[in-house]
Amino acid sequence: MIPFQQALEIVISKTEKLRSEVMSIKQALGYAIAKPVVALEDHPLYDLSAIDGYAVNHSDIDSASDDNPVELKVIAKIPAGDHHKIRMQPGTSALVMTGAILPEGSNAVVPMQYVLTDNERIKIKRRVESGENVRYKGSELRQGDGVLEVGKNITPGTIAMLAALGYPSVHVHNKPRVAVVTTGDELVDISQPAVGGKVRDSNAFFLAAALQKAGVESHMIERVPDEAKLLLYAVSKSIESADIIIVTGGVSVAEYNVMGPIFSQLGVEQHFWEISITPDKPVFFGTLGNKIVFGLPGNPVVVGLLFYELVLPAILTMMGRRAVYLQRVSAVLESTLTKPPGRLEFIRGYISWIGDSWSVVPFLKQEYHMMSTFAKANCIIVFPESKEKLEKGEKVEVHLLPWFYD
Repeated sequence: MIPFQQALEIVISKTEKLRSEVMSIKQALGYAIAKPVVALEDHPLYDLSAIDGYAVNHSDIDSASDDNPVELKVIAKIPAGDHHKIRMQPGTSALVMTGAILPEGSNAVVPMQYVLTDNERIKIKRRVESGENVRYKGSELRQGDGVLEVGKNITPGTIAMLAALGYPSVHVHNKPRVAVVTTGDELVDISQPAVGGKVRDSNAFFLAAALQKAGVESHMIERVPDEAKLLLYAVSKSIESADIIIVTGGVSVAEYNVMGPIFSQLGVEQHFWEISITPDKPVFFGTLGNKIVFGLPGNPVVVGLLFYELVLPAILTMMGRRAVYLQRVSAVLESTLTKPPGRLEFIRGYISWIGDSWSVVPFLKQEYHMMSTFAKANCIIVFPESKEKLEKGEKVEVHLLPWFYD
């Protein structure tokens, strides 16, 4: 049995990034950047007006005030996108729109509210400093500057940046194909009655949804009874067609260890089998070439917790993502928690911002058959191995679930 952190480090170290390809930015949302993106030119490419107003040389209106407005001649009206070269002489100004190229001889823009207009002349009631309301050429980026690093998740903002920089396509890491096999004689389809010791197969639906939320479509989902030949065929087919294989159930100890011999027969190299966590320690992780295999307990709540704490980091690592863990914050615990020492425990909770800090409430019902609390949770409270008690009012480590912001 190994500590959870050691198990997580093994998973990350054994997971390889998938190859990269060039993809249109129209399709790149949710992928990870595989090659650094640099500025192909200065950004902005010209000195531009940051507002609608009047371009001036600040020295012409240095004495301007409400009581002593300065009068200037308007020599041009410049909309955004106009490339006509205009040179201003002392005592002149130009009406400019936001994003318009500043005329030569100007170095500031006066906001409209400080200007009185009279045909081709204006009166300015406030002085401005040199550079005020100006976006200077290269003030954001210089040609050759690094813009987006390898591993950056491509978001709508990222795509906007790529478009602005003139990148119609980008190098990205491929997304993994994921196969899910749920096992157990007790499992029945969602449409069937859960009678006579049977339970509906919620793991298949959870994993399909969790993968979709992570930006990965499940490649294949199959439910298989506890029959060696059928399990061998299902897992073998999954390994042939997918990069990541997730099997739920059949990883218990002794005679109930159905999956161990099957993984071994298929040539999967075992890296660990038991993790020091509560409640279920049998957790399998292995590799076959560059494919990775997880064997999780069949308990739906445990599947959910282990997916986000152990499996998802592997998926995101394979996708080439730089940030692979759930977002972590420190929060004030709203009720006392106890457990025996020696094992890590993941507690379902609800976190919110109260006053000037995060506050987290653990659900009263933490039994691992109670999916209702997992459905209501928006975070996972980490109860360290070494501790027996977490006191109300102390700061605890909390991992935000992906739907926290939904």
